[in-house]
Amino acid sequence: MNNQSSPAQLLFPTVPATYCPEGRWSDILNSFIQLYLNNGTVNIPGLGLVTPDQIQTINQNIQNLQNQYDAIAVNVRTGTITSIVSGLGTYVVSFATAMPTTNYLINIEFVATGTPATTSPGWSLANGTKTTTGFTFYSSLTAANDKVTSINWTASSVITN
Repeated sequence: MNNQSSPAQLLFPTVPATYCPEGRWSDILNSFIQLYLNNGTVNIPGLGLVTPDQIQTINQNIQNLQNQYDAIAVNVRTGTITSIVSGLGTYVVSFATAMPTTNYLINIEFVATGTPATTSPGWSLANGTKTTTGFTFYSSLTAANDKVTSINWTASSVITN
């Protein structure tokens, strides 16, 4: 069959007029599948142009992509601090399980009850405290004005193994 000169199609043997099995529907359908559908072919234009070496290269590229995907690890640690210090506070964060490296991002979210007077409380990382097991940060809050009741933190990293 010349795959280059025809559209993609499924080809099956012709079912003869004498095909009329009896019995349960499951037996009839299984007989039809075995005799006709299992003997079908697929005609795909251009398929003859793909060489076995090209197919091997495509399969290897797919495997390489799968290996790269499997090697990506997303590490996320989260927590909430509810003991808020008025004035300059020192907050120590410890991870239940260590991060693979100290190359992670830290996000700090202040949660306030009511409308705080300070619209964007700030924080800073304490120098030298960022380790695989945690970090320490400072924040200056005025309890009466800022109305911060908790601090949510997230540490995340994406690494390739």
